[in-house]
Amino acid sequence: MDSAEWPSQPVPEAVKRTLERFYKLIDSTDPCASDKLARKVFVEDGEFVVNKRIMSGREEIANWHKNGEDIVAREHRVDKLYVCNAEGDDLLMTGTLTMESDVGLIGSTSYTARCVIDDPALPMPKVRRWQFWLDPTPFFDLGIMRPPARQLNASGILDTIGGR
Repeated sequence: MDSAEWPSQPVPEAVKRTLERFYKLIDSTDPCASDKLARKVFVEDGEFVVNKRIMSGREEIANWHKNGEDIVAREHRVDKLYVCNAEGDDLLMTGTLTMESDVGLIGSTSYTARCVIDDPALPMPKVRRWQFWLDPTPFFDLGIMRPPARQLNASGILDTIGGR
């Protein structure tokens, strides 16, 4: 978050700390990071959305990394932040995601994320909804991630025409 371009409109310091906590945990290799993310960053009934995958509530959010055992490193670099309202608790971000597999393959893609904070007046506000949009194709192409079976055609080839 240090190199991110912040908007001219003020963003509450507590909201900035929540964003930093989110990115620290989402990029962490700590096996408990997903559980900490769910408990310390999201409200009880919060939503974490990655493209079309919707995780609702802390239990689902705590298990979001479950199928990423072959990913050993993840880094989200935020390039620019935009404020979507006067309170500074609805933010849009652009950046780059880089991931490394357990066999040393490294891929990256750009992303856009929207974060809606539940109560920015709290000393440690939590996220109501965090939504990522990214193109996973670079990770699929390298074999860092596997596409959902529903996106594969009968020959096992990724159906990019049908959309992600």
